[in-house]
Amino acid sequence: MGFLAETERQVVKHLENHLQRLPASDHKSRAILKQMQIDEAHHASIAIKAGAVALPKPIKWLMAKTAKIMTKTSFWI
Repeated sequence: MGFLAETERQVVKHLENHLQRLPASDHKSRAILKQMQIDEAHHASIAIKAGAVALPKPIKWLMAKTAKIMTKTSFWI
């Protein structure tokens, strides 16, 4: 559950980065991303309520770096 909660937390952060890069006039895309953030945050809260424990910082760091590699790789595939 800790892994799930941390994954969802990192997805919310990733979506925030997308929101910051979107033009303010792109209301449709912004609404979709904001709803995705709400959904992912809800998934994290469910995991926490189910007993998720916080992961150690090195694990969180490794998860973030792995996600970054996967994101950058996906542009080339």
